[in-house]
Amino acid sequence: MKELDEATIRLAAKKNQSAFKRLYDYYAPFVWKVTYRTVNGDKDAASEIVQETFIRVYMSLGSFVFNAALSTWIYRIALNAANTYWAKRNTKRIVRGVDMELFADAKIKQQYENEELVHALMSPLSVEDRFILMSREVEGISFEELAQITGKSSESLRTQVSRLKARLRGAYEAMNKKEKPL
Repeated sequence: MKELDEATIRLAAKKNQSAFKRLYDYYAPFVWKVTYRTVNGDKDAASEIVQETFIRVYMSLGSFVFNAALSTWIYRIALNAANTYWAKRNTKRIVRGVDMELFADAKIKQQYENEELVHALMSPLSVEDRFILMSREVEGISFEELAQITGKSSESLRTQVSRLKARLRGAYEAMNKKEKPL
């Protein structure tokens, strides 16, 4: 990801409201996408995590030392905010109970079923696993950048993503076997 210019970052670090707004406007959409997918489409949770992320960024931006990309630093804060959010929230998201016959349009029904399938497959994963998988496979963050975000080696992340994908494939195949009559 192309970074915001250093002058704006330095102004934002000095609590310049206009500069921080530019920083927020620049990085928030990506943080939202990763966070939203990490929490399986729970908009309220994603909003809280993004808000907490940028509060933390605002409070500690003065300590940013420019030895890594600002985006990497922000995504690490987002991951920590997501972990904190889920640690505080003891309840699990309940899958919506909606009568699928209410959808007359087959496309809407298929989209809903796909979202529910993704939710069912991703729910058992930890917040960190979902964050890593979504960041890498959906948003295309490199393993090297993920290593900086998570503090893990890029090799261990490659292994982790490979195992997560295998786990998801296995869960998907098991779901398909249950749905098909013998």
